[in-house]
Amino acid sequence: MSRIAALRLALLPPVALAMLACAAPEPAAPAPAVDRQDGLSPGRHVYTTADGNDVPYVVRGGGATTVVLVHCWMCDRTFWDAQIPALEERYRVIALDLPGHGEAGAEREAWTVEAFGHDVAGLIDRLDLRDVVLVGHSMGGPVSLKAAALARDRVRGIVAVDTLHDAEFDFHGPGMEQMLAMFDSDFRATCASMVDRMFIEEGADEIIAEVRVKGCQTSNVAVGQALIRDFGNIDFPLWFREAGVPIRAINAAVPHETKIDVNRKYADFDAVLMEGVGHYLQMTRPDEFNQHLLRTLDQLAGPSMGQVGSQASPIPSPSASS
Repeated sequence: MSRIAALRLALLPPVALAMLACAAPEPAAPAPAVDRQDGLSPGRHVYTTADGNDVPYVVRGGGATTVVLVHCWMCDRTFWDAQIPALEERYRVIALDLPGHGEAGAEREAWTVEAFGHDVAGLIDRLDLRDVVLVGHSMGGPVSLKAAALARDRVRGIVAVDTLHDAEFDFHGPGMEQMLAMFDSDFRATCASMVDRMFIEEGADEIIAEVRVKGCQTSNVAVGQALIRDFGNIDFPLWFREAGVPIRAINAAVPHETKIDVNRKYADFDAVLMEGVGHYLQMTRPDEFNQHLLRTLDQLAGPSMGQVGSQASPIPSPSASS
């Protein structure tokens, strides 16, 4: 990437970069589908989406409350590896690869964040889950908003991880167009430069290298480019409202401001801000992050979370355009 291109990327809005800051490994052949009866036993399973993409997911722990971990743009489920051991002591934990990411299938007519919401809601429905808390990092935040709206009373809350900073942020304008042009021109170099900028911690060289290698060399460039463009199509105020559940964020304190008062216009929203961390806070400071996450989950769960006999509504099927 040229010096001029790097400077242009440095001037892009930090909220936009935070939403688009993860990356995915080369896709592997998906494992054979498993029977629904085995879909909640500890281990690795595969769910097939409405449009035929095999989505691998892992299950750990047990109990009435299920925490579904939703990764970010061009990430995969391994980005939650430092959280699963802490969570499984109290909750059933499910971590999945979204289509076009990790080991999941990558055959889809249109790549949209809304379609991912249908994928997550479809898995919740398929496994007949109730008392679910969605934990979404970066792009996983809006994916979780859409999934909660579709799953309705199956979902009890959302934990946003360095995402959903400002429901009124405008993903349009010259800066965004410039970023789109850079990703179209040289996806891998632009991705690598962006990843470097999303770390402010000392001693994170190994994690930086892992993220760059896993994501910026991805063969699914078209998936990443399409999803970047789709962010401008999301009506965030509407999605906040339609989610219909409490939203609690664990965000980095800088460089992007979490506008709690703005978000409260559209949802029951609050946030914890971590100092001295970048966008991958769950990877670089897992012990501190896990403490915040467990406290937040306990607050969202509440005493009624153990009541597994609650009624759950069927989830509508995605439209053909999804």
